[in-house]
Amino acid sequence: MAPIPPIEPAAAVPAAEAPPGRVGRLSLVAGSVSVRSSGEWGDGLLNLPLAAGAAVRADAQSHAGIEIGGDTIGLAPDSEIEIVILDDRAIRVTVVRGRVDFAARRLGGGESIEVEVAGQGSQRLRPDHYDIDAGTGQIAVSTEGAPPDYDETRLAAPYYVSPYITGFAELDGAGSWQSTAELGAVWVPTGLSADWAPYRDGQWRWIKPWGWTWIDSQPWGFATSHYGRWAFIGGRWAWAPGNFVEHPQYIPAAVAFLGTAGVGLSVADITGPGIAWFPLAPGEVYWPSYSRNLAYVRGLNRGNVSDLEAIRLDADGEPPREIVDGNFANRGFASVVPRAVFVNGGAVTPALLAVPEQRLQDAPVLIGSPQVGPVVRQVAGAAPAITGSGRTEWVSHIAALVARNLNRTKALQTAFAHHLRGREPATRLHGAHLRAPAYTLSAGPRHTLLLRVAHAAPPPSHGGGGKGSRPSNARHRS
Repeated sequence: MAPIPPIEPAAAVPAAEAPPGRVGRLSLVAGSVSVRSSGEWGDGLLNLPLAAGAAVRADAQSHAGIEIGGDTIGLAPDSEIEIVILDDRAIRVTVVRGRVDFAARRLGGGESIEVEVAGQGSQRLRPDHYDIDAGTGQIAVSTEGAPPDYDETRLAAPYYVSPYITGFAELDGAGSWQSTAELGAVWVPTGLSADWAPYRDGQWRWIKPWGWTWIDSQPWGFATSHYGRWAFIGGRWAWAPGNFVEHPQYIPAAVAFLGTAGVGLSVADITGPGIAWFPLAPGEVYWPSYSRNLAYVRGLNRGNVSDLEAIRLDADGEPPREIVDGNFANRGFASVVPRAVFVNGGAVTPALLAVPEQRLQDAPVLIGSPQVGPVVRQVAGAAPAITGSGRTEWVSHIAALVARNLNRTKALQTAFAHHLRGREPATRLHGAHLRAPAYTLSAGPRHTLLLRVAHAAPPPSHGGGGKGSRPSNARHRS
């Protein structure tokens, strides 16, 4: 029977448990490097997030690097490690084979770093530079010292952001820190093209448990993609990390999407819909699609949203309408690509489509996820049945969504039909698609229609961003 490439359901019903709040990143890919993530091995990509359970392997004549906050791990050729534990208080890795250097630069109160060589017991590390050889089982302090191109005491970034933000060390060499009256300290990248915008130079990957995750192509792009917010100020982009938070929580992508849930955004002159997204601005709430843990959701927004109490659940278990319906400041800067490019993890920049700005302004906002899953390869056959408590939870979830949105569906259908009659042809994007954002102009209130669509298999509950408060002021760390 021939294989078919179906679209995987966007996710299971969101869990009450909080996923990992701390991750590392693949910081060096030289040669043939593989990563096991979500239970499967695949090619290593620069800036790929690494959580507990991930493994990294460097083949012959290859090198790999990992960053976890300020700590770094280097893999020599023919080496492999597994991240066993990674949270706010502990790092534990197993060296499966080969040789690894581990630079442990920071160890706060109550924190621990442990390394285990396969087949032997684990050893706790203190801040130092270690040479670990799985062949001999030795974990020795290296006489070479820390890499010469990394000295945290000479970086500006730790004065503005937590050193627990993975990727912060790349910022100093790629931009400058500046002070603003409204947002406090912001970081402005340099050396970029005029049409550059956040979440445009890279690709999307489906990574469990978060779902769609942005993989930025810029070496400095990890911190700015997974923490803080972006603002367009004075004709240029600035990354606003927000108020100082010692242990900030990792976000797969601080964006919101545009279009119809489970479908995407209709675009003229292309086969099928597109997928559109835009960076959240300071003060706008990120609401994940993969968790209903309210304390976790508030933690994701700490430092970037001033009133965390406004982040709550309605009686039906969904985010409040004032968060869903917002005057999102950066929606006019949305990036749009064909849906096939998005779900297959294709490069975004070459596939960008130009869409009329009014279309972006009128499209419904999907908070957290477009509710479209990745393409999977499987043999055609009957879909697995949903049984037991999972079926009961799924039915209850769909009933709540239908009850919440029934009175909004007709209005959205009418607006969508009107657009189809008058839409403009789409062209490839060749220049900057920019407009003055809402936080630099006086803009009236906006009502965003949100349509949730039930599928044959359970899609995730919604999550994402809304403008729930005024932008918080980022302060210089004293």
